[in-house]
Parts: sequence; C-alpha cells; structure tokens
Amino acid sequence: MLCFIAVIAVSVASNAALAQVAAVGSSDKVVSAKMYLSVDKLRPGDKFRLAVRGTVKEGHHIGAHDKDALYPAKLTITAPKGVSLAAPVYPKAVRIDVMGTKLPVYEGTFTIYADGRVDAKAKPGAVTVKAKLDTQACKGEQCFPPETTDLSVKTTIAAKGTPVKQTNKDIFAATTGGGDDLQSRLARTPLALKLLLLYGLGLLLAFTPCVYPMVPVTVGYFSTQGESRTRRVVLLAAVYVLGLALTYSVLGAVAATTGKMFGTAMQSPFVTVGIAAILVALALSMFGLYELQAPSFIQSRASGKSGVAGALVMGLIFGVVAAPCVGPVVLGLMTYVASLGSPLMGFALFFVLALGIGTPLFALAAFSAKLPLPGMWMVAVKKAAGFLLLGAAAYFLTPLLPDLIGQYAIPVVVVVGGLYLGFFEKSIKASRVGASLGKATGMAALAVAVVLAVPKPNRHSLKWQPYSPSVVVAAAKAHKPVMIDFTAKWCAACRELEEKTFSSPRVAKAAAGFDRFRVDGTNQSDPAVQSAARKYAVKGFPTVIFIDASGHEIASARVVGFVDAREMIKRIDSAK
Repeated sequence: MLCFIAVIAVSVASNAALAQVAAVGSSDKVVSAKMYLSVDKLRPGDKFRLAVRGTVKEGHHIGAHDKDALYPAKLTITAPKGVSLAAPVYPKAVRIDVMGTKLPVYEGTFTIYADGRVDAKAKPGAVTVKAKLDTQACKGEQCFPPETTDLSVKTTIAAKGTPVKQTNKDIFAATTGGGDDLQSRLARTPLALKLLLLYGLGLLLAFTPCVYPMVPVTVGYFSTQGESRTRRVVLLAAVYVLGLALTYSVLGAVAATTGKMFGTAMQSPFVTVGIAAILVALALSMFGLYELQAPSFIQSRASGKSGVAGALVMGLIFGVVAAPCVGPVVLGLMTYVASLGSPLMGFALFFVLALGIGTPLFALAAFSAKLPLPGMWMVAVKKAAGFLLLGAAAYFLTPLLPDLIGQYAIPVVVVVGGLYLGFFEKSIKASRVGASLGKATGMAALAVAVVLAVPKPNRHSLKWQPYSPSVVVAAAKAHKPVMIDFTAKWCAACRELEEKTFSSPRVAKAAAGFDRFRVDGTNQSDPAVQSAARKYAVKGFPTVIFIDASGHEIASARVVGFVDAREMIKRIDSAK
C-alpha cells in the first residue's frame, strides 16, 4: 500500500503541470456543486436540512469521504449567527480498481446532507449559509490538483408564526420515511456482517409484544407431541423454525422481484381473521375432532407421524403473527431487497432474520417436547394446548370485535378451559390427586378471568384529536409541533402501544407541548385514511410521526411498530 501511494504521488507530481494547464485552459471544472435548503425561509426554533449536490464530470471520479481515500472529499459549512449545523453526512463510497487497489470514490452525482436548527432567540433578517467543498479529481490513473468549490445560499430568518414552505422536495425526499436507516446501513455493510446484523436483529425481535401470545402456544403444542428421542425433538423444533423462516423468505423474494412493499397486508384485518381461523382449526385438532396429516413423503421420513406437518403450520402462522411487531425491520429490509432486484438475495436475507427470531423458539420448542407426559396426562395436556390456541385466537380477534364482546373474549376462554379441565376432563379425574389439582385449577381460572374482565382505568392515556390536513396547517401557523398517530382497532401492536406506552405519565408529560392528532385506519378503504397514508408515506400500523413547528416531519423521530415508554420519550425529545 505504501508503494502504491508513492507511485500515485510521483504520478501526481509528474502530471501536475499538464493538469494545471488543462485546468487553466478550460472553463469547466471537474466537480460542479450547488447548495439547497429544505425550506423557503428559516424561523426561530425550527429545524431544517441542508444539502450539497455535486456532479463529477463524466469519465472522472473524486476521492470519497473515507479513511482509505488518498484525498478525501470534505465539506466545510459556515453557518450565520443564530443558526447551527450538525456535521455533514456523506454518501456511501463506490470502490473502483486503480492499479490493483480498490479505492473509495464518488462518480456521477452525489449528495451530502446536514441537519440545521435556528436558535429560538435568532433575530429576523437576511442571512447567508456558506460552504466549501474540497475535492481531488482523477481520470483513470491520472489525478489533477485539488479543487475548492465555494458555495452559498441566501435565505431569511422570518418572525415566529410566519408560514414556511418545503422546498427541493426531490432532493430531501430520500432522507425521510421509516426504515431508511436500516436500508442505508445494510447498503454499506459487507455481506458477512450484513447477515450477522440481521440475525442479531431477529434475536431482539423474538422478545417483542406480538410474540408473547405464541409462547404458551409453543409450549402447549410441543409438549403434546410425546417425543423423548432427541433426533425427533430436534426435527420438530427445526421444522417449526423453518415454517417461520419460509414466511419471511418468500416475503423477501417477492419484494425483490416486484420492487414493491406490502408490509401493510401482513397487518390487514383479513390476515388477522385468517390467523384466528387457523388457530381455531389447530385447537379443534387438539380436541380430537380430526388429526393433521403430513404429506406422505414427509410421513415416510418422519416414521409416519403427523407432528412434522403441525410444526410446519405452527411456524408459518408464527411468521404472520409476529409481522406487526417486526414492522420497522421488515419495512427497511423490504426497501433494501427491492432495490437489489435479486429474489435469491431477498430470500437469503429474510431467512437469516427469521432464524434469529426462531432461535429462542427452537430452544423453547425442544424443551417443551422433552417434557415427560406419560399415560392419561397426555390427553389432558393436549386439550389444555387446545384452549391455549383458542385463547391466542381470541387475542387476535379482540380488536375486531365490538368493545362489549371483545372485553370478555379472552376471559370466557379462560373460564371455559379452566372449568372443563378442572371438573369435567376424565383423564384428570382418574386419580384423587389429579382431581384435587383440577378443581384448584378451575377455581384459579375463574379468578384470573374476573381480573381480566374488569376494565382497567387509563387515566394518563394521551388525548388525541381527529386528523385532517387543515389542523396540521393550523398548528404550523401557530408555530406548534405536531404528533400524528396512525392506528387501527384490528392492529395488535397498536393496542400494545396504547396500553403500555401512551398510558405512561412520563410520555404524557413529554408530549404535553405537541398538538396530537390521530388517523383511525380501521377502515382502510376510507379515502381520508388513504390520503393521509400517502402523504406521510405510512406503510403499516402503528406509525407515529413528528412534525416540527415549521410543518416539516422529523424523519429520524418516526416510530414504526411498538416501542416502550422510554424509547417513545427519546423520539419525542428529539422532535422538540
């Protein structure tokens, strides 16, 4: 590498005169650039964005802002009094081969961004933002003397309450919307680290709220398989995780093929009803109404038993069940694989993500399958698993049911299951000890159902007003920040957000300075809902967006999916 740098240095020195003559004799610079602002005027207390878009002359390249570049590109911004600007964010470099070494460069058009903020006490008046872009251009193995491009943009600091309009939307559109952080991170990460990152994200997603209902179902289902052989237990657990992985892998392959994102479909009320129907069907099989049979080629490899088919179906269901809680990652990953256009890579990336989600479940399923369940107890445990499946179905149907019915859906399942197992199941009544434990279980189930059925006071829940475009415009005119919550009654993660996050007094205190509006997307065919979703590029529910006092969204604060109170407060604070 040192020898290579020496060769480049000699090459630059030997060609300097020729290059300088060429530069003097031509009015065209290798790099041309222009600076843009995201708003037509600045306003005290507002945030804004700055962009420098550069274009490298065809056939040339410049050193990227990268530690491996021989002459890294550098943007120096000088902000006027009352305005502060964060460090520039440079685009990802492209690596090209120069004399056998891969060097990071920019070719064609590139854009550098910086976040800015106007001091709340800034005085109104005309201001100018200045910048210098230092670059060195090369053509093949021949490099030219460094260039400095002086840039400036004039604007005005307006008085508070002055209307502000977004400008240069085509330039700043690429930096807004949920999931872009993951997309850009994946784009600049080597394949091996990319797979490791997705596996780690999957492990974290395994502990999100949408996964909770499937934990007892997993234990109940696999504990009824009555398997003691290690190979068989591992096979069932592996097939369970395979079903989960197939759900997401197919999703990734289709996203890469079509270039479209359809994460919202995974949260559709029709999908929710479908999940509940399959859970009920599995529950009925546990009660002995019928038995799931695997295809013959699977049965022949699995000693003729049907547990493999059930494990695969359970895994497929789990993939859909967990979809609402993995929204931020799935949407970002879908955007990335859609840009790749490779179904095979889309399949592989989603497969690794699903393996991360499935790893804890693999251990849970294997442990449950090894539980000793001899004799008549097997019948009782299998029926208990059936009631667990019915409870999970009630959990997913609750948001779709009328409030009076939905409130009691799960308690009814608990009461019926507890009383049946405690007082009517013959396999439990066969022994005196079992009968006593059964009665105790039945009474406990009755007590649990009462607790679940009692309405819970939600004194600190955030108060929301109905959304309309005019109320957001009015808030901007009043110089007030805005929160908009996109939610739906059929959305399980929305319910978690309402009950666990928006009910926190600390969240209510943090959000006190915001005008809060809610888009109820329960009826997805509502034109007003569709219009709002298009306007703010909302791909799924729940989504919470934050708009600053000038009417511009703070993209980095956007919430997609469930977050706890601590994370929500961080997002709120970042939008103030």
